[in-house]
Amino acid sequence: MIVRMARWQCRPECWGEDRDLFESRAVTIMQGHAGFVRAMLLGAPGATGRIAFTVWQDRAAYERFRASPDLALITRIFAHMYVDGAPPVPEEYEVRAAGEARAQV
Repeated sequence: MIVRMARWQCRPECWGEDRDLFESRAVTIMQGHAGFVRAMLLGAPGATGRIAFTVWQDRAAYERFRASPDLALITRIFAHMYVDGAPPVPEEYEVRAAGEARAQV
């Protein structure tokens, strides 16, 4: 699996709108790509920092998404929220190990 984390500063007045756009537009776009696993938008209340956390089945699936026009489209959808117009800074990671919660008895 591949994880992409894109960090940016979001204008404070966009709290709430960021979540709505992420759920209604960005996730919907990513769901149309084979190999998409999960997406989360992270942010602390009252803070401007945001992280878009996406998980892809494998590097090939992620690279197909990255090469598609959809990644640029998602970036444009959020452009009015970027502090000083600075777009997200992406970081990519290979998942080296993972775990899940144990079933509660």
